[in-house]
Parts: sequence; C-alpha cells; structure tokens
Amino acid sequence: MEVHLAALLLLFSCFATASYAHNVHLSALNQSLTVSTSTAPDKVLKTGVDQVTITWSYNQTLPTVADSNYTTVEVKLCYAPVSQSGRDDRKTDDNLDNDKTCPFDIMDGPYKRSNNSFVWTIPRDIPTATYFVRVYVINAKNHEIAYGESTNAVKASSLFQIEGVTDDQVQASAAWPTLGNCFGHGYVWLGVLFLV
Repeated sequence: MEVHLAALLLLFSCFATASYAHNVHLSALNQSLTVSTSTAPDKVLKTGVDQVTITWSYNQTLPTVADSNYTTVEVKLCYAPVSQSGRDDRKTDDNLDNDKTCPFDIMDGPYKRSNNSFVWTIPRDIPTATYFVRVYVINAKNHEIAYGESTNAVKASSLFQIEGVTDDQVQASAAWPTLGNCFGHGYVWLGVLFLV
C-alpha cells in the first residue's frame, strides 16, 4: 500500500489542530471580575436587532488576588444550564479544553482594572437559548487565569433569552468552519494537495 506524503501531512495537521490542549480548569481560576449586562429579565432579545451592554471590572472585594499579570480579556456568550439540558454540544466541563458552555466570542481587548463597557449587537447566527456572559482574563502566555460571570454561582440569576436561528440553521452554517479548522488556516492544505 502506497502512502502519499501529502495524505500523511493532512492527517497530521488535523490531529495536531484537534489535540492542542492547555489543560486549564475553570475551578482553578480566580473569579476576580465583576460582570453585568443591561438585559431585562422578562424581555426576549432578537438577533440582528437588539443590543446588550456588557460591563466588567476588577472585584475590589478580593484583596488577596493581584491583577498585575492580567494582560487581555475575552468576552464570551455562554449557554445557561436550562439551555444545556440533554445537549452534549453545549455540555459544561471544568476543563476548558472540553467545555462547550461558551462557544460564542463577543470581543477581546486589553485588560483594564475598571470602567470597561462594550455594546454588543447580537449577531443573526446566535441560536435561540438562555444565556449569560463570561469574561476570561488572559496572561502573557495566552492562558486563562481569571474570570467573571454575569450570573451567580448556580447560574440561575441575571440570565437572558435570545430568540435567534434554529439549531438546524446553526449546524448547516457551522459545517464549513469546522472543516476548515481541520485542514488548518488559509489555503495551505490546498497547496499541499497540488504538490502531490
């Protein structure tokens, strides 16, 4: 059986991309940020129309947690437990490499201790569900080291509902990015195939 170098390279790039892990656990992170959203509990938000103002700051009540190594923040939209029930594709895991709670990136930027605010227009491709916002703090080595959430510890307060696309629409639109990630960034994989 003849094995082409391009096929081996393609297989290796898929494995290397999928197996990268930094083994960070949410329970090991400091919950040193205070996060809030401008949502009303009884209002259902619409994709492509409504906006959410997200604010966060360093929690001054935690004097033992220093923020000197905080460099950037990543703001993410997360499924509330009520929207995870019976859904493996939304499953919470303490290991952030396996966690599927927060699949939607809202924004990222430099860390500031206070007066952080961002107005987010809900994109049209967000599925109908109940959500909260989580803000991760990233250090210079690009690892999550702290976080804050717009909800309480049991994720039962300050949740908001978004009426968006159906799950069938989300799965159809997600096929190409998933395939692209397997082959690597850009068209490098295509160039490798033409070399054979």
